[in-house]
Amino acid sequence: MDTQLAASIALLAEFLDSLPLAVAIVDADGHYVYYNAESARLDDCLAERALGRSLLQVYPGMNQHSSTLLQALCSGKRYHNQYQLYYNASGKPVHQVHTTLPLSNTDGAVIGAIEVARDLTEVNQLHERFVDLQQRLHERLPLHDDGIISCDPAMQKLVQQAQRLARTDVQVLICGETGTGKELFARLLHSQSARAGKPYLVLNCAATPEQLFESALFGTVKGAFTGAEDRAGLLEGAHGGTLFLDELNSMPLAVQAKLLRALQEMTFRRVGASREIRVDVRIIAAANESPQEMLSRQRIRPDLLYRLNVGYLSIPPLRERRCDIPLLAHAFLTRHGKLTGNRVLRISTAVLERLQRHSWPGNVRMLENIMLRSLIFCENGEELDFVLLEEDEQTAPPRPAAEPAPPAALSVAPPEVDEASGTLDEQLAGFERQLLLHYLRRYPNLSEAARRCGLPRATLQYKMKKYGIRLAPQVIDG
Repeated sequence: MDTQLAASIALLAEFLDSLPLAVAIVDADGHYVYYNAESARLDDCLAERALGRSLLQVYPGMNQHSSTLLQALCSGKRYHNQYQLYYNASGKPVHQVHTTLPLSNTDGAVIGAIEVARDLTEVNQLHERFVDLQQRLHERLPLHDDGIISCDPAMQKLVQQAQRLARTDVQVLICGETGTGKELFARLLHSQSARAGKPYLVLNCAATPEQLFESALFGTVKGAFTGAEDRAGLLEGAHGGTLFLDELNSMPLAVQAKLLRALQEMTFRRVGASREIRVDVRIIAAANESPQEMLSRQRIRPDLLYRLNVGYLSIPPLRERRCDIPLLAHAFLTRHGKLTGNRVLRISTAVLERLQRHSWPGNVRMLENIMLRSLIFCENGEELDFVLLEEDEQTAPPRPAAEPAPPAALSVAPPEVDEASGTLDEQLAGFERQLLLHYLRRYPNLSEAARRCGLPRATLQYKMKKYGIRLAPQVIDG
């Protein structure tokens, strides 16, 4: 092994060993001189078996042309974020994305090559299962209500526009902040169209690794690359129906160009195929940015935008339609009521007022999550009289200056310290009882008193029982 290469490996070995990535290095003769634990796990090959041996001896299924390490070594070729599927020593398929570079000495001569890889096997398996599940279940799913809940005039007008667009079969672009309900509108566009009985498939562009986009959309043919099989993509699976591209602004521009051609010609090729496949698919796309923002940030090709933007829906954030908050809160109470055995039947006025004061950076999805969390911690009673917003308010934007500040805490003078009156715990209990009495006298409604104390209603009732505090029945029921 070259002395400069050996010195570099000795210097960097501890760092390379700590990486959660597979790292392998070959010398100028193609023999492994470094092979870390993650490489051994990924390839199911002990490091002792690989080190000192030729790459082609360790992997007899590879050759000079299929091995990126040997290509980098012999021709100086560089690979960045290259997707590869191969079979390891146990015959298991390995999906990975890797970077492979030649290594040169101070004179510029190539003395080896290094490959750093990230395992995508589990991600690919989950993605394929998700696609298969969509394709197997679409015929079993009955048409259902679109789930859009609103009394806001602007939202109701938007729903009417979506219903009209549904009947026209044009491509539609839906824009709106995260959590505003873009997929609900996409489902409405499908369920009220002539395609309602056909497949409705979804590709979340933000959750799809860049190297899997083409195979996910267009499918593959056997032999397209090492280990590739005949497999239909989402475009083919959605034939006759609708393909919803969520977070379109996360799709790589190169894939956008191929998608544009498929939309224009209504034909495409699977990865590695020479035969064109004709499809009839309606594309509905969604993005969490406006068209102007996507263009200015170069997140979408202008020609694809103009192709999709025949129908356009812009969903307003929840903070711009606060009249919907009580309606949505009650809908989520009904939807998730089984968490409390359907015991909780209503939401207190104080909680509804607090929900309407919140800024809702996460929109409707955030409201549903908070209602769900609050129901989980609702201990008893038929009324949800507290809501867990504190963690969200820590990161929420400041309230407008015109909004009234919350009422100040009740001022109670601390008792005189008298060591003869009991232990510290006993004196603290006495002071807590005094505070509770002050709140209960000031706010005779038990739910309001609990809110002012910053306690769940059930906790306040427990403390009242603990300290022997009794109130009139009409107060306890308040």
